Amino acid sequence: MKTDVPGLRSPHVWAVPAVCLLGFVAVWASGSNETLFRALNRLGPLTSDILWASLTILGDTLVAIALAGLLARRRPDILWSLLLAAVFATLWVHGIKPLAAALRPLAVLGPEQVHVIGHALRAGSFPSGHTATAFTLAGVFVLRSVPRGLAGGLLLMAILAGISRSVVGAHWPLDLFAGAFGGWLAAIAGSWLAERWDWGVRPGPARGIRIFFLLCAAALLAVHDTGYPQALWLQWLIGVAATVGLGGVIWREWMGR
Repeated sequence: MKTDVPGLRSPHVWAVPAVCLLGFVAVWASGSNETLFRALNRLGPLTSDILWASLTILGDTLVAIALAGLLARRRPDILWSLLLAAVFATLWVHGIKPLAAALRPLAVLGPEQVHVIGHALRAGSFPSGHTATAFTLAGVFVLRSVPRGLAGGLLLMAILAGISRSVVGAHWPLDLFAGAFGGWLAAIAGSWLAERWDWGVRPGPARGIRIFFLLCAAALLAVHDTGYPQALWLQWLIGVAATVGLGGVIWREWMGR
């Protein structure tokens, strides 16, 4: 399945990583990383732990896979692009984390100065994996030319999921910019490769990929712990919707053979 994917020279492709890079440099050069973290972290007590926990699990890998499977259950090109992009995003996050060995805000500032929502995390701060995941998902959908409303909604979701990582006390702002930067680049790489290697959109492999996404959605209902019990309602909602949606498409395909 061929779709219109913007060329690498299109400014739309590079706008998000350019903004992320500028933001990273601005925060780093101004020395405002801790100040900005404190400002974002204060949003938790001022609003709702449930709200920010719910936003933050949208960057959880299994939740994101299930959500993507629901939204793209009839778009094998998107599912294939996402699988390829996930490889690049994983290399970005887990390639840098052990090298950076950065402490999280809780380990640096202490529990008295950090409002923590969910699990208390202390190591492996840079870059933010949840933010990278959210921007990988949004990036693939945007680059795959989905309707503007869906593209804009997913980009907003990615931004809020990224911000939530500081609100829940898990990441510094610099981590968020780096995660978003790498996640979007992974989306570019995955979409570019999917256009040139169509294996995943062929009928057999595409069916197998849908089943993989279905199994991930089912895992949300059975075994997966996001670390944020406050957001269990959203985890189950996405899991049920994705299981039913993907299961229906797979069933109709099977019956139509």
